Amino acid sequence: MELTVRNLSKKIEDTEILRNIDLKIRSGEAAALVGANGAGKTTLINCILNIYTKYSGEILFDGVDVKSKKCDKKRKDATFVLDTTGLFATLNAWDNIEFYDRIYHPDSSDAERKTRISGIFKEISLEGKEKQRVTKFSKGMKQRLAIGRTMVTKPRLIVLDEPYLGLDFEGKSFLTNYLISLKKTGCTILLSSHDLTEIEKVCDKAIFIKSGEMKAENDLKNYGDMKSKVSSLEQMYAKVLM
Repeated sequence: MELTVRNLSKKIEDTEILRNIDLKIRSGEAAALVGANGAGKTTLINCILNIYTKYSGEILFDGVDVKSKKCDKKRKDATFVLDTTGLFATLNAWDNIEFYDRIYHPDSSDAERKTRISGIFKEISLEGKEKQRVTKFSKGMKQRLAIGRTMVTKPRLIVLDEPYLGLDFEGKSFLTNYLISLKKTGCTILLSSHDLTEIEKVCDKAIFIKSGEMKAENDLKNYGDMKSKVSSLEQMYAKVLM
């Protein structure tokens, strides 16, 4: 799914949070939003996810405005993982996944649903934890469960806000491998992160934001090795954002 943002500006009360943002992420591309805390990355994500609906400019999924009724089906092909994970603290792990499974697969039989969800728990390495409350989970376990929620469907667009925050090495590795596998299916990825090493592994380009403005875009596809990509990101970060 192609994501296009045109001349997007957003005010909260009298404060301008975003100003004239333009970006395009083609189907199957992965892009990272890079910037300091308070730069406007989360606000931009909230606009893209239609959480914030009052703004000037346009946000398009495959050329269709996200505010349009015609975009309802396309929005169902988009999923997200926010920093808060979006999990239901009062439910156990299984029920958290089943809640979304029933939304996306309302006509499935109980047997089909059980097989699908059991497969997800195996894939996210949380077998045996299905009946545990989310409040008992570590940060990494919660993140895996949030990722498992996205596995209920086959997303064409996934948006992630600081997905690597607080994850250990194993958690980062799991998330990175999952995003790489999604990209291979043609899924479009937009993530915000301060983790330049993981950005290098996943993303085709980095979009640098400062004080609500898009300052630069760095194409990572032209750098052949990880060291060169990370060095390029670090140099651009220092040049544009510091």
